[in-house]
Amino acid sequence: MPSSFLPLTISQIYTKALFDPRPTETVISQKQLAYALGYPMDWRVERTIIIEETDDTKTKIIKDRIHALGGKKNQTKYMWLHHEAAQKAALLFEKEGTLDPSAVEGSSNTNNNNTNNSNTNTNTTTGSHLLPATALFKKGDIVMVKYEDKWWSATVTKKPKKKNDDEFLYSVFYHGDDATQDEIAEEDLKPGEDPSELAVSLGLGANWTATRNGSRFVIVAPCGTVFQSKAAATKHFKDLARKALKASGGATATNKNSKKRKAKEEDAGDPPWRREGHDWIGKKVLWTFQHKASARRQITIEQTGTIEGYIDESDTDKDGNPGFVSEKTGKPANLFHVVFDENPGHPYTQYLLKNTDVEGYEISDRILPEEIPKTKTTSSSSGGGHGDGDGPSSSSKSAKKRRRR
Repeated sequence: MPSSFLPLTISQIYTKALFDPRPTETVISQKQLAYALGYPMDWRVERTIIIEETDDTKTKIIKDRIHALGGKKNQTKYMWLHHEAAQKAALLFEKEGTLDPSAVEGSSNTNNNNTNNSNTNTNTTTGSHLLPATALFKKGDIVMVKYEDKWWSATVTKKPKKKNDDEFLYSVFYHGDDATQDEIAEEDLKPGEDPSELAVSLGLGANWTATRNGSRFVIVAPCGTVFQSKAAATKHFKDLARKALKASGGATATNKNSKKRKAKEEDAGDPPWRREGHDWIGKKVLWTFQHKASARRQITIEQTGTIEGYIDESDTDKDGNPGFVSEKTGKPANLFHVVFDENPGHPYTQYLLKNTDVEGYEISDRILPEEIPKTKTTSSSSGGGHGDGDGPSSSSKSAKKRRRR
């Protein structure tokens, strides 16, 4: 009988399975490959194929991970990154019927296959390469909880409860409705949003806080007022900004005088700021900078200002030294003085700059285009209106009344 018709030997089946260049993309194919390689029933071999290409060659690399269940109640998960360690564990499983080292008499920790293993569920007898499962969240963490396909802000209230050796269940307190819930799977949680950052993203101030309550928000003003509506919170925020602006209006004249005094003081510098002679004088600038609000939080702040003066690259001080030397080139350069607009309604009022001095390359692409003034157009009314034209006709009055309705 020709050898091609003879059944494959165990060695041939093992070799063919070991070097099969096809990935195992389903649980069934993983179990079939594990069985072909001689592993116990229900063990799995997760095979991935990595292709490395060079100019002349194309190499396929087989990468296997062997998975098994064992230990107490056969629920502890094990994993090996190479077949030598997995085969030794399979031999232990065949002899003892378990992979739990505590159930093996005379098990020692001297096996050199796992001298650095940090898995608390296994020791060097099994040689598992799977690290112990750790919870993603801890007590006190702010999280988002998925409930009925919506995300809700909450805080973890208890230490996570471990289940099936590598699963964790959580208890949370919902911010929006003062409710609690237990037994929440980790897959239904994600890191929560910073309440201050969420408030700023909604157009409010950095001293406000906001949390998600499903598709709505719970917003708290600095005074402690709670808003269940984004529109109501925004209206309150704008009202406060208008009041602050109105309160600062009485000091306008004083501010103008102080600005004039300040300008004179600045003009008396060495060398003084030039107030004319450059095309950028009077131009508006949009300035952006980063501010570290806390150890883990950095915010981006935008301000609008006006270029009110500059030092020319040819200017010198009383000692004959250049008025300004560029930090970038090390040569004399223009330096521009930007004074920022007052903006009491800005969400980061406490971090705003009053002025700054910058080089030309720093603001060349930040200068705002000039606004084209809108021209007023007059329209003449045709038709038989009464009167001498000094007042509106009766038809226009009635039209206004209709619009007011």
